[in-house]
Amino acid sequence: MQRAQTVIPRLTLQRGTPMVPCAYAEGRGDRWDGRLQTCGELVPYRPKWPCPNCGQKLVASHAPPPGDGARIIRGSLSIIDADTGEVAVVHHVCASDLATRFAHSMRDVFFDTQVYSRVTTTARLNGMAVTHRTYGYQPPQPMRRRYACSRSQFNSTYPEAMDVLTKFCQLAEQVFRTHASSAHDDTAGKVHDKIAPAWRIAGTPWTSGIINKTAALPYHVDKDNVPGSWSAMLAARRHVDGGLLHLADYDVYLAIPHGSITIFDGQSVVHGVTPLRLVGPHAFRYTTVVYAKSLMSKCCPDPRKEAARAQMDATLAEDLRITDRFTKR
Repeated sequence: MQRAQTVIPRLTLQRGTPMVPCAYAEGRGDRWDGRLQTCGELVPYRPKWPCPNCGQKLVASHAPPPGDGARIIRGSLSIIDADTGEVAVVHHVCASDLATRFAHSMRDVFFDTQVYSRVTTTARLNGMAVTHRTYGYQPPQPMRRRYACSRSQFNSTYPEAMDVLTKFCQLAEQVFRTHASSAHDDTAGKVHDKIAPAWRIAGTPWTSGIINKTAALPYHVDKDNVPGSWSAMLAARRHVDGGLLHLADYDVYLAIPHGSITIFDGQSVVHGVTPLRLVGPHAFRYTTVVYAKSLMSKCCPDPRKEAARAQMDATLAEDLRITDRFTKR
């Protein structure tokens, strides 16, 4: 598990325009049910824009399996951006034991079937339900009239799993600091300036995490994180073919083997997962991603005073709502 200090190879790649398959739906129903069509062309990643080839409004497409000549990274590697000379991606296969513990800790976890609200066609993939759980700390959600930061219920409901996930965060930061020190220091600085230690997992630069169970998510960029901060992912898998991570900006596929830790700026690099196929009994592909939610900056540094702070925000929001209602009369 503790091989974060191992020297890993480096590969310099030129960053280009992320090209993804055209995908569009005839209507909202088709979109939610995953009935997508395509003109067959690779187009720049621009959801909601018209396809430059067929003119249809684009939706998020799934990453295709790698074709002949595709660059596939199966072992530990750092990707260096050719223009900046800086590390852009760290992919380190160093946590096999931890990944096994992670998978084992998931055996009693209940997963809700979730149709993602901001990505397309994740309800079903070859009959497999897309499921996820979140952990760590949750920011306020004023749209739902929830004004307080809170500790995820997952933390206390599944203490064994949370212990493993905490150890992952600590190891991931060690990997991050070792193999991309400049990006680590930049991420840590931005997060530490905005978010108090009480709201970060084990003092790392990450506040929150998500666990995906056997899910091939379509192309996307991460949302709502501290700008410029990097995320980290741990993978545990068994008897599953496919499920590679395609980084479209660099046109490279990461195999995401069992025990791999992958760290990059998911807010700027377009990424998606190739189709999955179960090939044996008790098959699974668990991934967990940790990140820093930007709205956690609203949290009171002292959690004991968070309820009072949230009550003030709730009162101000209600005053504004009432004022706005009377102003429009």
